[in-house]
Amino acid sequence: MNKDVVLLGIQWCGKWTQADLLIKQLAKHKYFEMWEILRSFHSNSNFIWNHLKDIMNHGDMIEHFITYDLIDIAIRISEQEKEFLLIDWFPRAIEQAEFFVKKMELSYRDYIVVNFKLSREKAFERMVKRAEIEARKDDTPEAMNRRIDLFEQNTIPVLEFFEQQGKLITVNADDSIENVFNELKSKLGL
Repeated sequence: MNKDVVLLGIQWCGKWTQADLLIKQLAKHKYFEMWEILRSFHSNSNFIWNHLKDIMNHGDMIEHFITYDLIDIAIRISEQEKEFLLIDWFPRAIEQAEFFVKKMELSYRDYIVVNFKLSREKAFERMVKRAEIEARKDDTPEAMNRRIDLFEQNTIPVLEFFEQQGKLITVNADDSIENVFNELKSKLGL
């Protein structure tokens, strides 16, 4: 597949699991997960992490200028290495989607956006299970609901934006890992 792939969907829809499976199928792609890159600033105490930590722990969105710079770096590196990107957790707001489309047009890159569709109730159920297992500080019920609210307010319009451009495919994320992956591969033509 000679195009970038963007993975979107409500939190806990299985994007990471599917990305892990998908990257093994896409030899020319590198995995770019915005959330993990932002969390990597945590490696030591620094002013960038101190800024990001409070935003992330409350379940709020990171300022656009930070995500713009990071996606720009990823695209430039992938161009130099003649590779494609498997992008997770970006774009999550209309402004980010518009930036992304312009960046892709200026770079002459093609892309497809995958929406992993999962209900709010199922997402919250999965969040609670993960919080019990991992005991993450940013998985409080308040932060969980905030993330879902932000997804519904900000990212659903992004999905509609890409659908209008003919760039969106939707996969049912409320199924087994294997069935979701098979549907994903089929819709990507793999």
